[in-house]
Formats: sequence, structure tokens, C-alpha cells
Amino acid sequence: MKITRKSSAVAAAQLVWSASMVLAASAQAGMVTDNHGNVGYDTAAECDAAVAAGNAKFYEPFTHQPPLKRAGEVDVKVMKLGQLAGYEKGACDLGVGRRDNRDGVGRALIGKYVPYGPNMSVNVYFDAAGTPVRATMQQCDNNFKGDLPRPVGSQVAAASSECYANVLTPAKFENKTEQVLKVPATKRFEPVAATFKTVSEEVVISPAITKQIPIPATYKTVTEQVLVRPESFREEPVPPTYKTVTEQVLVKPEGKRIEVIPGTFKRVSEQVMVSPERKELKVIPATYADKEDTVVDRPATTRVETVPATYKTVSEQVLAKAESLRYEPIALPLKTIKEEVLRSEASAKLQASRSSVKTVTEQVVVKAESKRLIQVPAVYDTVTERIKVADASKEWKRGRAWIGKAIDVRPLRGFVVGKDGKVDGASVDLQGATADNTRLDDDVMCLVEVPEQYQTISRQVLRTPATVREEIIPAEYGTVTRQVMNQEAAASEQEIPATYQTITRQVIDIEKLKAAGYKFDDKGDIVAAPNGDRVLRAGALMGAGAKSAGAESGTEGYVREIKIPAEYKTVSRQVVDQPASVRTIEVPGTTKVVKTRVVATPARTEEIVIPAVYKTVEREVVDQAPSTREIKIPAVYKTVERRVVDTPASTRKIPVPAVYETVKRRVIDTPASFREEVIPAITKTITRQVIDQPASLREVEVPAQYETLTYQVKVAEGKTEQRAVLCETNATPTKITEIQRALKAAGFEPGPLNGVLRAQTMRAVNQYQQSKGLPVDGFLNLETVKSLGVSPN
Repeated sequence: MKITRKSSAVAAAQLVWSASMVLAASAQAGMVTDNHGNVGYDTAAECDAAVAAGNAKFYEPFTHQPPLKRAGEVDVKVMKLGQLAGYEKGACDLGVGRRDNRDGVGRALIGKYVPYGPNMSVNVYFDAAGTPVRATMQQCDNNFKGDLPRPVGSQVAAASSECYANVLTPAKFENKTEQVLKVPATKRFEPVAATFKTVSEEVVISPAITKQIPIPATYKTVTEQVLVRPESFREEPVPPTYKTVTEQVLVKPEGKRIEVIPGTFKRVSEQVMVSPERKELKVIPATYADKEDTVVDRPATTRVETVPATYKTVSEQVLAKAESLRYEPIALPLKTIKEEVLRSEASAKLQASRSSVKTVTEQVVVKAESKRLIQVPAVYDTVTERIKVADASKEWKRGRAWIGKAIDVRPLRGFVVGKDGKVDGASVDLQGATADNTRLDDDVMCLVEVPEQYQTISRQVLRTPATVREEIIPAEYGTVTRQVMNQEAAASEQEIPATYQTITRQVIDIEKLKAAGYKFDDKGDIVAAPNGDRVLRAGALMGAGAKSAGAESGTEGYVREIKIPAEYKTVSRQVVDQPASVRTIEVPGTTKVVKTRVVATPARTEEIVIPAVYKTVEREVVDQAPSTREIKIPAVYKTVERRVVDTPASTRKIPVPAVYETVKRRVIDTPASFREEVIPAITKTITRQVIDQPASLREVEVPAQYETLTYQVKVAEGKTEQRAVLCETNATPTKITEIQRALKAAGFEPGPLNGVLRAQTMRAVNQYQQSKGLPVDGFLNLETVKSLGVSPN
């Protein structure tokens, strides 16, 4: 299968390829080999010369990947590279890395020109029009530099001043200083001894007691009104009233329909250029003579080696767990106390037998049965139609990216657009034609096919018209509940004797705690355990806000405070002992004797002008493009009558008066009581020593201790990247002298201005790069050359 392309750019490139044949003798000078034996060349001319000489080793893939389509690609076919027009001799393409989910070439060949044989199988991707838009290596689906590889002998799209080098950028480190906690802040507790004082107090030998003498209650007869039936209400239902109303009901809503107005066409005649005016050159060949010259085979250069960083291991003590406190509950001894107390006094009560009522539930109509009209909306279907809005046409587009789809290709220079905005009857992408012309890979205009354009429109079609249906609303009932008399009220008197109860409660055994060695404060609270540990109330520890009782009340527990010392652990870590650095090694240059043929008599040409040829053609063009218009469909309404509630059903309350009855009963005139006689207490005075101030712990703050550590932190990983450098073909003595003068003018000493790139000149370059924040990579990169104000060409 042959795929042809009319590309004047490829034809012109063949002239450049034939001129590059003179470089075949030095084709091996800049060759590199990857781990799989594949080779690459520094320049495209070297790669082309090796292919022409027949000693190029063509690239062989070593991985396997299936084809992977991208957006706009509908088909993929396997072909030989030589079957593509212009690739009969193969390709010399610039190696690239991974992109779009697929690899390129090996790391060593990135930035080098790699030869691909015409018998290499490739995946060719096609768009919907069947035009090939991209090619990849068939076995691994790996990428070329562009959508299609560079054919052998074609012009290199990159500027002649740009060569690339793989530059190793070492890892970057920064010094960081921080305060490290050496010893954390702590607290220490110093014991404060208790102080004592002598007190005299009266001790009760026999406490005062109160003797209660009962006084019986007296009674009297009273007459009173007793409520037999309370005041109430009874509810009577009030039926609803109705009225007839007339209203407008929407039968069919307002809609729209879209009407298509077809386009019109007309025939036009126009002049089409069959062949443009051109000039032919008659070549009178030159005469040559042999000449021997001693030339620099490889100039003196420098080589950069990276000295890796060294590390050392340091150990340090770090706080694993800070000092803390643990609270442990104390099991307190308890003792049981029993006492008998009066629960209720003797009395009499009038037992009233209340009237009883019963509840009657009955159904009443709240809302009578009625009818309502329910609107059923219309149902529409959405119909989608595809309408052609533009016929297929041709358009001039700028850029080499369109060459694969081009019918005709013309240089941008001299490309003149007519007053009607067309060239040879085809419209021009004006935005592309006025683009920036500084890019050498975007310098042609391509005539491409623009396919027919369609527009998809959606419109609604009525499937079921709107209707109205009648629905019966059932009657609504309410449940009315009312009470009626079931049994009348009565009353009787009943004696209630006094009641007593025995209360048993547990209290803390203070004497047993004191005997065990626990310490108490003046309020009777426990403050220290026998071993000296601090004792706290559990409620105070938990932050309880309620006022707690004393220790004797037994309403609150106690906890013992236990100190848990801090824990430390030894941590070892690696720090930079000596950071990574870069050293430069001088590589001396070499020379060789070459025999060249020089022009004795230069070739000359005679120019012959061949006029352009035109022909008249007729074609049909769109006079008026198809369009659509929107027509409104008015809504349809219907007048209906329906019966609605005028006054809803309700209930009314009718009051029912209360019923009373006069009864006589015996009530307490003077309630039973007690008369108290006080028997005074018997006391005696004793003298004893008590704690004036209990023993305690004084808390002393111990400040933290810090240590300043300085260490290096890696802020950027070392990496290898491709960087544009000054090509050897442009690094002439004149250009080097120009760079040396620019360095000297900038205040950096490059050594003698002799046009030779020596170590002193490179040191000045490195110093200039550091001062300007430019990459310091051991190369004369283009960014530095342009910053010095020197043209790289």
C-alpha cells in the first residue's frame, strides 16, 4: 500500500541531503550507543551520511506495547516505513523520551539523531477522512519526535545553532539550623513538713438529747360542697355549604416548532492556476582541485564528574514519653450505722369516692363527598435531526503540521491573498497566515480539505394532547369524643397510723484510716497516703462542681496520685558529612589531516522564466446557507364548572354546667404533735496536739534545656536533563573571542582573548552563570550565550 504526499518541502529537502554527503567521512565522530546496541548521532547530517554510506545501524525496538489511539484517530494499520512517501531511504529522527503514555528511545539516545530503516514496521494512524496523521514504531508503539519521523536527507526543523547535551544536575542541599529539645521542662516536688499546735477543747461525754412527748389530735365536723360533675361542653356538628365556580383549564400548553429553510446554491466561474510562473536555472558545473589541511578533529573540552556526598551516623537521646501522673482509687474501709426515724405521723383522711364518667366516641361528617378535575399534561417526544450547514470545501492553513493532509503546499514567503480573501478559489485561515514567522518549522501554507459540516438540532413533537379527568373526593369524617356520667361521687373517713422506718447507711471508718497511717487536714479530708503519696478527692480531680461532703459522709471517693517518670530512647540518623560536589577534568583536543576538494572555478547558473498557466473552471457554491426558524404554537384552554366547598364543616360547643352536692365529714381540728423536753449534754475539757499546717509538696519548675543543631537538607534531587548548548559548528574562534570579550566586559576574567575555550574561560563562564542565576552545568549553554548578548549563530 503506497501513501503519496505532494510536499514541495520534502522535495526541496533532498537537495540539502545530497549536499550533506560530503560529511560521510566524519559520520562516526559523534555517535553514541545505548544498552541495547542502538546508536544515535549528534547531528542530523552525521546520521544522514551514515545511512548514505551504508554503515548505519538501524534502530531495533526492545519492548512490546499494543497500538494506542489518540483523540481524532479512528483507524491504525501496520506498514513498512519505506511505504510512506518520502521515506524510501528510511528516517533520521531526533530521539525523545516518554510522553502520552508511550516511551521514546533509551535515555542515552535522547537528543541524538537515531537512524530508522525503511523495512522497519510502523503503526500508521488514520483520521475519519482516511488521512494518515501519525506514525509510531510497530513493536513497542514508541513515539517519534513529531507525528511523523524526519525523512533521511530532509531539513532539520531545529535552528542550526541549537545542539543538545545531557547535563547532570547534582542534588541541592541547604543548611538548616533548629533548636532541638535536649532536656524537656519538668517539675520537681519538695516536701514541706507539717506543723503542729496545742488546742484545748470541750469533749462531749454524753450528748444533749431531746425527748419527744406525743400530744393527740382533736377533730371537728364540717359541711362542704363536693363537685359531683365538673362543668363541661358538648359538641354539635355544623354541616358544610357548597358553591359552583367556573375556571379556565389549560388543555394544551404553548409550544414551539422548528422549521428548516434549505440553502440555495449558485455556479461561479473562476481562473485556476494550473502551474505557477517559475524560473529554471541552467547549471554550469564548477571545476575542482585537491587540497590538504590540518584541522581540529576534536577541540579541547572539559568533562564534569560528580563527586557524591558522604554521610555519617549520629545518635541522640530523644524524649519518648513525657513525665506524667497516674491516679489510682483508694479502697476506703466503711462501717454500717442503723437508726430509726419517723416516716409519717398518725392522721385521719377523708376517703372520697369520685364520680366516674365514661367516654363516648361517635363519627361526624367534617367534609361531604365532592368531585375535582385533574389536568393531565400533554406528552411530547424529542426528535433529533442532523442538518448539513456547510458543504465540503478547501482551505489554506499554515504550518508543517498540515503537510500530511495537504493537497498543495506553498512557501509562506510570497504567498499573496487576494482581495476576496482567497487563493486559487480556496479560503485562507487568516489567523494562521498572520502568525509569528520566527519559527522555522511553521513556514509553509498547505491546502487542505475541510469536510462537510452538520448541525444536530432537537425539537419536540406532540405525542398525547393534554386532557382533564374527573376524580371523586370521598367524604371526610371526624371522631368526636365526649364524657357522660357513669357513677355519682361519695365520701368516707379513714384513720392513718404513724409509720417508722429503719435507715442503714455506710460511712468511712476514720479511726481505721488513721490507724493505717493516712494523714488528714483540719476539714477531715484525707491529704496523704501512709507512703507519702498525695491523696485527692475524686470529685475534685474530675472537676465536679457540686459541693462535696466531708470524709465521714462517704459520698465521695479518694484517689492516690502516682508519678510516672519520663522515658527516653536513643535515635540514630544519617546526616551529610561532606556534600556532593562537581569537579571539572580537562580533555585535550586532537587534530587530523584531511584532503578536500576545493572549487577552482565556481559553478554558475542561468535563469530562464517560464510563465504561469491558467484555466477557467466552474463550480457550485453556497449562495445562502441553510437555516432554521422557530414558530410559536399558542396554548389551548377550556372552560369547566366544578362544585367547591364554600363553608367547611365544623363543630360548635354547648356548655354543660357543673353539678355540686352538700356533704358532712369529720376533719382534724388540731393535728397530733410532740412536746420536746431537752436533756442537757455532759462535757469535759481536754488538751491535745493537732496539725496546724499539714505536710505538703512544693512544686518547683525546672526549665527545659535546648541544643542548636545545624544540618543539611536536600531541597532538590539530582537529575539528568537535556539542555541546548552551542554547537561545535558555531563554536568558531571568532565566536569564542566574542564570548570572551563579553565576559571581560561583564567583569569576569576569561584569560587571553585568543578564541580558544580553555579552563580559565570556562571558570569565568561558571562565575557569570552563578551571578546571573543561570544553570551551571559545565557547558556553554545557549541561555548563557544569549545572556552575554552574543548571537549563537
